[in-house]
Amino acid sequence: MAHNTRTELPKNWPMPRKGTKYFIVANHENSKAMPLLMALRDVLKIVKTRREARYMLLNKEISINGQMRRDEKFPVRLFDIVTLEKTKKSYKLVISGKKIKFEEVSGKDAGRKTVRVIGKVLISKDKTQMNLEDGTNFIVKEKFVTGDSAVVALKENKIEKIIPMKEGAKVLIVIGKHSGKEGKVLEILENKEYLIKLGDEEVKLPLKTLLVVD
Repeated sequence: MAHNTRTELPKNWPMPRKGTKYFIVANHENSKAMPLLMALRDVLKIVKTRREARYMLLNKEISINGQMRRDEKFPVRLFDIVTLEKTKKSYKLVISGKKIKFEEVSGKDAGRKTVRVIGKVLISKDKTQMNLEDGTNFIVKEKFVTGDSAVVALKENKIEKIIPMKEGAKVLIVIGKHSGKEGKVLEILENKEYLIKLGDEEVKLPLKTLLVVD
C-alpha cells in the first residue's frame, strides 16, 4: 500500500505534520485528493481508527456524491459531498482561506456539486459529451465551452445547469496564493488567462486556478 511521510502532507490540508510517521495516499488523483480514511478519521473525526472506518465502508454507511464507497483510499476532491447514511449528515470539502475544510451542508446544498468543464467530444449533430474535472462525463444538448462549470444534481446524476465562464462571471480561486477568494471576471485574455477583480486589486490568473460559480 502506498504511503507518504507526514512531512509530505499538502500544505492546505488541516492536519498537523507531527504524529504518525506515514499517511496513506488516494488510489488515484493522489496529488489533488485526500484519501477517504483521512477525511473520516483525521479531519471529520467520525472514527478513531482505521478499523472503524473500514467497518463503516463495508457496511455501506458512507457515500460520496451520492455513490456508496467501500475503498478507504477513495479520493475525496474539492467540493465533494461526503454523507453518513445512518444520520443523513453531509459534509462538503471547501476552501477556507489557505486551507481546505469540511463544512456541514443540508438540503439542496447536499444534493448538488459544481464542477469545472475540462473538455468536450462531439457525439452527434445535437449531442455533446461533457467531460468534467472529477472524471465524470455527461451527454448534453446545451452549448458549453471548456472552463464553464456544471452544476450536477447528485441523486438524479444529471446536469442541473451550466454556468458560463464569461466577462462579469463570479469566480472562486481554487489554487495559488489567492485560493479561497472570490472575484469577478473583468476580461478574457489570451493564452487562457483571465483578468480578475479581487477586492481593490486586479490580477491575471490562468484558467486552471478558477472555478466559475453562482
